Amino acid sequence: MADVFLDSSVLIGLVFRHAGERAACRAALPPGGKAFSSRYVIFEIARGFLRSLIALHNYSFEFNSFADLHQAAHSGQQRFRLYAMHTWLGAFDDYFAALEAEDGASSERLKLEELRAKLRGWIRRGWRQMGNDFRTINEIGCREDLPSPASRGDQRIDQRLPDEECGQPAACRLQAFIHARKPQVEAVAAGLEALPPSRKDNETVDRIDGLRHLLAKAPGEPFEGKKCYRSGDALICLEAPAGCIIASKNRKHFEPLARILDKPLKVTETASPTNRGKTPD
Repeated sequence: MADVFLDSSVLIGLVFRHAGERAACRAALPPGGKAFSSRYVIFEIARGFLRSLIALHNYSFEFNSFADLHQAAHSGQQRFRLYAMHTWLGAFDDYFAALEAEDGASSERLKLEELRAKLRGWIRRGWRQMGNDFRTINEIGCREDLPSPASRGDQRIDQRLPDEECGQPAACRLQAFIHARKPQVEAVAAGLEALPPSRKDNETVDRIDGLRHLLAKAPGEPFEGKKCYRSGDALICLEAPAGCIIASKNRKHFEPLARILDKPLKVTETASPTNRGKTPD
């Protein structure tokens, strides 16, 4: 049975999300096959999903009731930070599912404290499980020394990521990875450019730009760290070893990438928790 290479969406589902989501993601793992991921995927989760989860935990200290925090998460201001907003609303889904299973909390203040406690547990457990429960490869040469999330004296959580060093030759081996696979990287960029306009959303356009930027840089030459981030899905597919199944929840962006690289893809659907909760009035 083929092994499965986990992208960030499936790895998040397996270690951070509610029971229904974990079960849906486990269904993407074929019996007898081994699931593994990469340091690049873990760094992508740390600077995206986990950073947003930590921000929600710390933001919760500005409120005295769960209802006020929940309302703020749905506010117009958050709609300018779509990824963070979706992460926050997913965390509320997870909390509502856990609340139903545990027969609920009794007051708005208690619910706020319980949410905060659950966020701390999800952050610490999820970070630990990503490194301990799944084998990781590092063909891209991403950072191996990412610090764990840590509690401060004021009970807030910090994770000081070295992302300001992204793009510096001494910090990672991405340029060597790109040039060792230059024909495949060029094929991905060209294949994405050839997609019809209806399939080239802003994220895909940014991905093409990121790949072109990386291809234009010689090994040892600094590059823009954001170009690496914008190329993320493509780099994950390029890093997946031949013969492995790539597991993702992101059909829209991974299907064309897997097709261009002729790599097998397993798409798992998002599962709804038992109780999604309602936006407070």
